[in-house]
Amino acid sequence: MERRIEKRRGENGQAAIEFVVVMLVIFFFLLFYLSICILLTTSEYIDYATFMAARTYKSSYGSENSQESYARLIFDSYAQKVQGIARNFNVEFSKTDPQSQQTGGVSASYDIDMFYLPPIFITGNAPPSKIRLTAEAHLGREPSFQECLDFFSNFAKKLNIQGMDNFTDEMDDNGC
Repeated sequence: MERRIEKRRGENGQAAIEFVVVMLVIFFFLLFYLSICILLTTSEYIDYATFMAARTYKSSYGSENSQESYARLIFDSYAQKVQGIARNFNVEFSKTDPQSQQTGGVSASYDIDMFYLPPIFITGNAPPSKIRLTAEAHLGREPSFQECLDFFSNFAKKLNIQGMDNFTDEMDDNGC
């Protein structure tokens, strides 16, 4: 008994088409997963950079302007390492309670692409899905040396104490 295998007509290339469709779906999910991983990793890195800037803002010595300057310098040293992924950084120094220095902190905003697409898929310079994220760290701010001198000078004047001008020079730290 001889069996004949008949070819079905109109189904030539069916496997190739299915392969292309499945590979496109897999490629999309791979890029989506890669985008989410890059976004989360960069976000955590910028959170750490913001924490380090807040730590510097809290512990650096000098005037309030120098404390902000050093904190910005620290943040920028971290941010330049992810400059191609995250961009348009904006660092601000704020207090949650304007009456208290201990609520001072750093807030950093930046832009990042939500979905990573290889350059061959992007037309023009506009990224397809840019989002703005913000990282905050509030550790407070130590009084500067000048603020400490001013405090003790005003304290001495209120109490009419003589010899307080050199009192802060005798302290191990800034005394405040």
